Amino acid sequence: MEIEEPDRRLLRVLQLDAGLSIKQLAERAGLSASTAWRRLQALESAGVVRGRVALLDPERLGLDVCALVEVDIAGQSAETRAEFERFVRAAPEILQCYAVTGGHDYTLVVRTPSVGAYERFLMDRLLQHPAVASTQPHQVLRQPKDGHALPVCAGRPS
Repeated sequence: MEIEEPDRRLLRVLQLDAGLSIKQLAERAGLSASTAWRRLQALESAGVVRGRVALLDPERLGLDVCALVEVDIAGQSAETRAEFERFVRAAPEILQCYAVTGGHDYTLVVRTPSVGAYERFLMDRLLQHPAVASTQPHQVLRQPKDGHALPVCAGRPS
């Protein structure tokens, strides 16, 4: 799908507030409501827009502990990776998982309500998983930036 400038404007507005009505979205993107609706449907059908969500404040929900955990898996077989990734998808404490290059195999973003809950997750679940060889955990002290909006720039290839 070719992403044109009106699509880019629509995407920039949508990322700031996915709860806007089509009329509000169209007005802020400089489009008619019918054009905005058609373009949004096309972007969703093409998989450019994967979903629309509400961003929640983890600390107001009592999820005060955030950690980045670098994980080394026990072997590099496809089975081991698949087993670990199934575990990751099933663990609600793990918000994000990245397969990475460098000194470790994966980096996880983990959220828990307390240090005790984090320790139990790390010691009793993550480190006990047969696919996990070792971890290098890093507790987040603060988060100066928490961005979710992608830089939808003009002139980028589609």
